[in-house]
Amino acid sequence: MADVQTDDSAAMRPARQSRQSEIDAELALGAAAAVASNALRAGSRAPLFTLSDRAGRRVSLDELLSAGPVVLHFFRGGWCTFAESSLADFAAGYEDVLALGASAVAIAPPCGSAVQRASGHLRELLDVDLQVARAYGVAFELPLRLRATYERLGYTRPAASEASRWLVPIPATFVLDRDGGAALVHVDVDYRKSLDIESLLRALKALQARHATGLHAMRERPGRSL
Repeated sequence: MADVQTDDSAAMRPARQSRQSEIDAELALGAAAAVASNALRAGSRAPLFTLSDRAGRRVSLDELLSAGPVVLHFFRGGWCTFAESSLADFAAGYEDVLALGASAVAIAPPCGSAVQRASGHLRELLDVDLQVARAYGVAFELPLRLRATYERLGYTRPAASEASRWLVPIPATFVLDRDGGAALVHVDVDYRKSLDIESLLRALKALQARHATGLHAMRERPGRSL
């Protein structure tokens, strides 16, 4: 009886691809971690900006803050399945954010198409050159080895960046008080993780309680006699 020889390469291919994905992820995490220490910190004043939404309407952070606390959610773009998932979770809690007297916007890098999500009310602002992401310290340069892979996934390099820059946002969520100070900062270089909505809502409730206490104290303060 003749020996039957089998080709193990096909069976081994998924394992090799999985291992390569892990290596690529670690490389991206390392590049992001090298700059994440420069991200905006809690207690710091957030940089002001003006960006356009997908309908071309201009939105300024200063205007948003004039109405109350603001939540900024930076995500990697529609080309990243993890970003799609995190944005869907963020959008699912959008009405709860509004109920606590805050507004919320998602800040998107350049990409071919908008992220599909359940809510059509969450505004998506386009940071086409990642200038805002850089100002907040949440953009890193993509390692050379990963560039072709990311482009195949749909990643678009910021057009206005220097020719050698291949910037990618670091997933981040900032809760800004009405004075522009960062009350909560969540920056995680692991793009497979995101801030859970419960933690976000707790931070907003704490801000709401703080302002309520401050307003009550002002009302109770005796008037100055002439």
